[in-house]
Amino acid sequence: MISFYFLGDMGDGSKNQYNVSKAIKKKMDSDKVTDTFIVGLGDNIYENGCEDCFDNQFKTKFENPYRNIPDSVKFYMCLGNHDYGIKELEKKGNSQSQIDYAKLSKKKNGKWIMPSNYYNHKKGNVEFFVIDTNLYNLTHEEARVQLEFMKDKINKSRSKWKIVCGHHTWRSMGYHGTADNNLEDFLNELFNTTNADAYMCGHDHSKQIIQKQMNNREVSLIVCGTGGNDCDTTRSYNVGSDSKLLFGSTNHGYGYCIPSKDELKIQFFDDKNNLEYVHIIEK
Repeated sequence: MISFYFLGDMGDGSKNQYNVSKAIKKKMDSDKVTDTFIVGLGDNIYENGCEDCFDNQFKTKFENPYRNIPDSVKFYMCLGNHDYGIKELEKKGNSQSQIDYAKLSKKKNGKWIMPSNYYNHKKGNVEFFVIDTNLYNLTHEEARVQLEFMKDKINKSRSKWKIVCGHHTWRSMGYHGTADNNLEDFLNELFNTTNADAYMCGHDHSKQIIQKQMNNREVSLIVCGTGGNDCDTTRSYNVGSDSKLLFGSTNHGYGYCIPSKDELKIQFFDDKNNLEYVHIIEK
């Protein structure tokens, strides 16, 4: 049996990040699931990512806050907008530093996994398709190559459950709201041409479950950007005419899932390990 945790918008080295880390470790100790891992949903290092793979921020905003979690528990990371940072003359910004850091982490048998700006990995009966949603930092050709790669991987996958992971929201009750036109087109094509089960992201600093109506089915949109950085103080319940908000919380915390043969049971916990909501995806 496997389990996985998921959270985004965490990498600021704050007390809140440490509190969420402690809550996750306490949950791990109580559940005693031997094969567990963490899905990172971007904005891994605030405010502007890292200059290179030796940047001390990897220590202060990742290694130290998660020192209580053993290195055998891997963090499968994706790039958020803050991970690119701000470099006017270089669209790739600081993103490469996190990919390079993953190489160092692998040599040391560390936690951080990010082989590329997009990739897929499989655990048990679940396969994850990690995308780079910072499409404005990619050329049209780079974005197209990524889309075709993911469509091919998902359609060839024989895994029971297929989860797409990225940073930016597709729909949201929060400040960032609906995806821009480029990401909207990207995700619509990805989900309309594959049988992916859910989209998981951060970006807005809240926990949400949204059901989006596609052409012939509903897709669960799972937001969890409450891993450390300040949570949203305001929210809107308008998630668009094609979607329905089932749950929203602006408490720090994390998501948790134990996949089974027939269902994905998504649970949200706050940073004191109080259960906030349960969402079931059946197939």
